[in-house]
Amino acid sequence: MNLAIKREVDCLVVAGDLFDAADVDAETVGRVQDGFARLEGRGIRVVLIPGTHDNVVAPESVYNRHAFPGASILKEPAVTEPLRIEVRGTPVWFYGFAYRSDRSPEALASMKRRDGGGIHVGLLHGSLKGSPEWDLRKKDIPFTTAELASLGLDYIALGHYHNTACLEEGGRIVACYPGSPEGKKFGENGPRHALVVELGSAAVSVEKVPVQTRTVDELTVDASLFPEAGALEGELARLASPDLIARVRLGGTVEEPIDVANLGGRLQGKFAWLDLVDDTDLYHSDHVKRLEREDSIRGLFIRKVHARFARAESDTDRELCQEALKLVMGRFGRGGGI
Repeated sequence: MNLAIKREVDCLVVAGDLFDAADVDAETVGRVQDGFARLEGRGIRVVLIPGTHDNVVAPESVYNRHAFPGASILKEPAVTEPLRIEVRGTPVWFYGFAYRSDRSPEALASMKRRDGGGIHVGLLHGSLKGSPEWDLRKKDIPFTTAELASLGLDYIALGHYHNTACLEEGGRIVACYPGSPEGKKFGENGPRHALVVELGSAAVSVEKVPVQTRTVDELTVDASLFPEAGALEGELARLASPDLIARVRLGGTVEEPIDVANLGGRLQGKFAWLDLVDDTDLYHSDHVKRLEREDSIRGLFIRKVHARFARAESDTDRELCQEALKLVMGRFGRGGGI
């Protein structure tokens, strides 16, 4: 909303899933209503469609229970007549519908461009056929880029996929996914965007603008490169940011087990969130090989682990041996019992 005001756009378009669920708490509804009022006060129109998460089928649907002044919500299961809005003397026609399982097969065809001058814009919450990002599900509306191009619209705002993507046909941008404005899980890493789209009678330009408040990322650090006390913690602190939600995988062959819980606790305040994953290899370290020769309970344990590892019939069993070695060696190192 701040970006829309800063850029003095004519319309804010949301192609579904403005809300993450059909039933929404009152505070969130109030924040959205206030935001839409701000936009209306600046002369910015809001046009949106319900998606799969905030669908209108559910009895508790937020769009059936609450009013959103300043926003045009296209809730019908298919397009009968497009919504007409006058923008600086030019008619802009909006085509969009809310998913309903009994009407979705013919709903896409209902977005076919109608007669009339001006700019014709579609809103569609659906899935690109063959996309590696998403497996088609029963509630998804599938389409191809060619099918979208055949609708004859000047641009289609897409929703559903969480990563930014623009679809082109014949050298022209037909439709774009902005993706989610915040990463919702690991894998949705890096900058997240809103799209500033300029439409003319024969041209489309799309600008990706980062809008995330926090960044999700996955990193790998070779712990073997930081054997000195405190060095690994220092390296992770160097990578830290208060706006970073990070999953850090620790790899490499280490001479001592890493107390991941303790290390994570010392670093937690330096990240927005930190998930440490211990993928280090203690099993093949020189330290363990030396300890194996000890005439002690520790040496006996290591020899038994090695024997069990040699008999293992699956990768899962071998991984269990390695994890058991880390756990017990960690207890020995901290002076605990086993």
